[in-house]
Amino acid sequence: MSEHKKSNKLRKKKRFSWRHAVALFVVYGVLFGVLSAMVDYYSYDMINPWVFIVLSISGAILATYYHLKSHQRTKADELARDLEEVL
Repeated sequence: MSEHKKSNKLRKKKRFSWRHAVALFVVYGVLFGVLSAMVDYYSYDMINPWVFIVLSISGAILATYYHLKSHQRTKADELARDLEEVL
């Protein structure tokens, strides 16, 4: 069996880490929180701020779920790894 196939099997057997999932949620939460804060600021209080809070939390949950489901390494994983080291 080639080295590439062995490394893919090892990667697939890698155990799920709740710490990494929470760190990803925080990264996506900050991203969506900042974006929704900018939209809320420029909407001049025409839209209830609770709408932006709910949208940012639900967006962070969905982004984390789809990120973990895709099994691809991105820049968000690097940021989450740095956040894990701090905690």
